[in-house]
Amino acid sequence: EDRARKAAKALGEEWESFKAEDSSAHQLHAHWLAYRYPITLRFGRAAAGVYQAARLRSGHLTFQDLLLYTARLLREHPDVRQELGRRYRYLLIDEFQDTDPLQAEVVFLLASEPESGGRWTEVQLRAGALFVVGDPKQSIYRFRRADIALSGQVKRRFREVGQVVELVANFRSTQPVERLVNA
Repeated sequence: EDRARKAAKALGEEWESFKAEDSSAHQLHAHWLAYRYPITLRFGRAAAGVYQAARLRSGHLTFQDLLLYTARLLREHPDVRQELGRRYRYLLIDEFQDTDPLQAEVVFLLASEPESGGRWTEVQLRAGALFVVGDPKQSIYRFRRADIALSGQVKRRFREVGQVVELVANFRSTQPVERLVNA
C-alpha cells in the first residue's frame, strides 16, 4: 500500500511537471491552439453561412435573423424608413435596459429622419418620435446581449438630441432596500 501511494505521488509529480507552463508539452499545446484557432473560425463561419442560406431558402428565420434583416433594411433603404415613420410616428419602448444593440439600432432608425444617414448612433431623430423608459439597475437579459453600457450610450444620445428625465421617486421599496441597491 505504501509503495502504491509513492508510485501515485510520483506519477502526480510527473504529471504536474509535464503540464507546467515552461514545459515542452505546454508550449506544444499553446502552439496547437494558436494553429487551430483560425481553422476553427473559418469552419465556423462557413457552417454559419451554410445554415443561414438554408434558413433563407426554407423561410425559417430565427429571431436574430429578423433583427439583422430589419436593421439592414432600415439602414440601407431610407424610403422604407420614411414610410414606416409615417405609419408609426411615435415609439414608446419600455424596459429599455433589456434592449440589445441591434434592437436599439432598429428603434433609432425607425424614429429617425430618413435623410440623416444610416448609422443609428448619428441619425437625427424626428422630434418627439422616441420615448424610452428603463432602469439599468434592473437589466437581466445580458445572456441575450442586453448591455448596460448601451443604456449609457442611449442616454448620451438623448442628451444630444432630446431630453433625459430622471425618475427620482421610488414607490416600490423601502429606504433600506434603496440604499442597498444604490450602493
